[in-house]
Amino acid sequence: MLRGMALRSNEDLLPLQSWRETDFVDEIPATAMAALSLYYELARTDDREAVLTAIASQPSLSGPCHVLFGLTDNRVQVLESGDYVSAEVAETIVRIIESEITRSEDGARRYTISAGALCDVTILPLFQNAGICLAVVV
Repeated sequence: MLRGMALRSNEDLLPLQSWRETDFVDEIPATAMAALSLYYELARTDDREAVLTAIASQPSLSGPCHVLFGLTDNRVQVLESGDYVSAEVAETIVRIIESEITRSEDGARRYTISAGALCDVTILPLFQNAGICLAVVV
């Protein structure tokens, strides 16, 4: 539970949508660990097909808890989304990518998102070099 901690709000979001960046010090869900492992192998490659093939080869990363984003012309769009990821969560992640991640050289980030329900989201932004951004939602 997040008692005593305020979620950072973005004024452009609906009142029920908010997020706060969290640390990787806390326990990392297994799916997010699989994503991070792949991320460190491929983070700076600009070979889109290699990144997509690697993601597809990891069942946990193309399963019900993932969202794959395409990054083109300063736009972020959902390319593929797992069954467990609601439209509200996907839209909140799009807003995070647009406002905090795009054009950044930072590595993987972890957020707690409130968009109808609380969830832990690991975003792998440096696939940006290949025009891809992957998020794992738990």
